[in-house]
Amino acid sequence: MGRFAVVLPIEPLAAGDSFPVSSWPLHVTVVEPFETRHDAAWVAELMAPVLHGRRSIEVTAFDRAMFGRRHDVPVSLVRDDGPLGAMRTRLLDALRDADVDVARARFDYRPHVTDTARGSMPAGRTARLVQAVLVDLRPPEGRAMRTVAAAWPLGT
Repeated sequence: MGRFAVVLPIEPLAAGDSFPVSSWPLHVTVVEPFETRHDAAWVAELMAPVLHGRRSIEVTAFDRAMFGRRHDVPVSLVRDDGPLGAMRTRLLDALRDADVDVARARFDYRPHVTDTARGSMPAGRTARLVQAVLVDLRPPEGRAMRTVAAAWPLGT
């Protein structure tokens, strides 16, 4: 069974890139982790029409918050002019239409960049998100790694 997430990295990644769980690149999660009986190629094919031709998205960090069950995960909340929510809705709809269980998708979604070992996004910083990536959360490299299964340019 596959487990995936869709994120918009602050700095572009390439399909095949891997990184340790402890060192995620800075990113905005668009679709939080979901499981499917399908492989990464199937999920990527499902996502491609939704992401094809989408524009880049500019986000600005505006506040700090603590996320997670114990409210111990520091994040920077980001604001855009609406494209993040629209992209999220379309991706979740495509997954639901394909009978992928996205029951864990939060109704109170707040776009954010989680602090990582690679840094954080300070309030007032603006970033142009020029790529969406499908991240394999159960790659062949093992549980301690994450792998970019597919990448789509935004904009241009």
